[in-house]
Amino acid sequence: MFPPVCKDVTRLENFRHTFTDKKGEKLIIRLADKDDYGLILSMYDLFEPKESAQGLPPADSERRKNWVRKILEESLNVISETGPTVVGHACLIDIQPGVRSELIVAVHQDWQGRGLGSAMISLLVEVARRCNYHRIWLTVNATNLKAIHVYKKYGFTFVGPFDSEREMELALK
Repeated sequence: MFPPVCKDVTRLENFRHTFTDKKGEKLIIRLADKDDYGLILSMYDLFEPKESAQGLPPADSERRKNWVRKILEESLNVISETGPTVVGHACLIDIQPGVRSELIVAVHQDWQGRGLGSAMISLLVEVARRCNYHRIWLTVNATNLKAIHVYKKYGFTFVGPFDSEREMELALK
């Protein structure tokens, strides 16, 4: 999974904070773990459209349950929550241990455009830096200009060929 230094990251206070979105609503953004399975699954159950980006979140209920369980077991996860409801989820999936990770970001459709995705990206970029990762990689639909703008704001650049899905990468070192 993640290098040992990442285990220390989860104990730092600043990895759980209150965030005020663009509409003035306060949310908690924090590291997530296996105990958050039901909350995260509920968000993805209500997420639309299903399978909109690289087939995620899975439309089939059983596949979605297995995917959420696997992501929680094998990745470093953050969630945005308001009260008992998760409205955003992002994770770093270890591709090359200690070197490169993949970023996945999802914000419930009713909460998009409010800065939650940016806040979760900022948190995970900081985590990746503290874990001494060299690069964060992601794919994004070429027509998702809002997401591309956000990723570019954090320093991600395009890599690979132009296609319906674009690859982007952030060099941390």
